[in-house]
Amino acid sequence: MAISKEDIKAGLAALGLKEGDAVLFHSDLRKLGPARELVRLPHCGADAIIDAFLETVGPNGLVAVPTLTATFAPSSPDGPVGLVFDPDTTPSRVGSVTNAFLARPDRKRSRHPTHSLAAIGARAEEYVADHEKGSTFDRISPYGKNFDWDAWLCFFGTDNRTNTTLHVVEDWMGLPYMATSRALVKGPDGQPVEVEVTKSPKGYRNFYKRNSRAAQVLAQAGIMRWTQIGNARVGLMKCRECMRLFWDKLLEDPCLLLGYKGENPFCDEWADRTIEHVKCGRAGERP
Repeated sequence: MAISKEDIKAGLAALGLKEGDAVLFHSDLRKLGPARELVRLPHCGADAIIDAFLETVGPNGLVAVPTLTATFAPSSPDGPVGLVFDPDTTPSRVGSVTNAFLARPDRKRSRHPTHSLAAIGARAEEYVADHEKGSTFDRISPYGKNFDWDAWLCFFGTDNRTNTTLHVVEDWMGLPYMATSRALVKGPDGQPVEVEVTKSPKGYRNFYKRNSRAAQVLAQAGIMRWTQIGNARVGLMKCRECMRLFWDKLLEDPCLLLGYKGENPFCDEWADRTIEHVKCGRAGERP
């Protein structure tokens, strides 16, 4: 059976996404359906997914996607390198749907050199503004606005392994393993300029693994709604519920997202300092 935009809209509506909502969605186009069906669709179905989200939330809503880039500086190899960040031209490294989104003339993109997001819809320009002025997941960033604007988080064919909002919790709690890195951006003269990136999510995380401890916590909490769209399993939850859940869990188990000693050299380096940071009350106030 062919997969249509209307099928996707019906699935999103069944999850509870509606007119006027704000949503950040992570995606894996390959999970939507067989390749022999997807190749018949524009951008192999990416446009159908994007249009379904836009039509579901309507002109008063907002749709955002992560558009992370391979722009870490070679002098600070804390992530993928090789490109210079230009919000107008640098491709996303997180999937074909996000690059189809970037190709749209009405999209707005934040100016963070490694962890930008793009948005279409009401308040899109406000949503992406000032990302380059704070830490990677700062309260003034689009990630912070997801919390303040009561946005949804959607996982279209993906799962908690792609949940960048967990890095927002790490940032806001000041967890010590969040790094200061370097990235390359296009300067005023068109030449690469190296800039500082604060609270960057370098290194290993246990939650990047399938069936991680964080995934089990999320499943037990029951805050994610699930449905099937084509071959894709699609989940939806509120950003605020996600962040508050993991904030509380990290107060009990500071290495929940990072991982424990003996699991990875990065955990060996940071586990004790992370436990001390949280148990000594330096994690700040729960939002």
